Amino acid sequence: MKKVKDSLNEQKFWNIFAISEDSSLFDAAVLMNKNKISALMICKNGSENHLSKSSIIGILTERDFVYALSGGPKTFQTKTVKNVMTSKLIHTCPETSNSEAKELMIKNQIRHLPVFSDEHLVGIISMRDVFKV
Repeated sequence: MKKVKDSLNEQKFWNIFAISEDSSLFDAAVLMNKNKISALMICKNGSENHLSKSSIIGILTERDFVYALSGGPKTFQTKTVKNVMTSKLIHTCPETSNSEAKELMIKNQIRHLPVFSDEHLVGIISMRDVFKV
C-alpha cells in the first residue's frame, strides 16, 4: 500500500516554502509565482528556517488569495498573510496511507496537506500527489 512518504519521494521539487506571519500578501504572491507553487507555510516571525509544529501557524493557498481579493483591492494592500491564511492546519505524517490522506483532504475540503515527522515539517503533498494513478 502506497504511503504519504512515497508521494513525498516522488515529488519533483523538495523545497518547502514558508513566509513569516507579518509578510504582505504581495510578497507571498511574488514568492508563490516565482517558485510556481500554490501554497505557502506561514510561520512565526524569524522561524522561516526552523519549520516545526511549534513555529508553523497556518497555510496560505490560492483559495485564500481569492478570499482576500473578494474584499477589494484595499483589502489586498492592507492585510498580511496572517490575516487571510488558513489557521486550522490539517496535517499528516509520512506513514499515513495515501487512501487515508485522500479521505482527510476530501473530508476537510483541502488540496494541500503538510507532512510532519514528529515535530518537523518534512513536506507538503497535494491532491495531485495522492490521486496519481
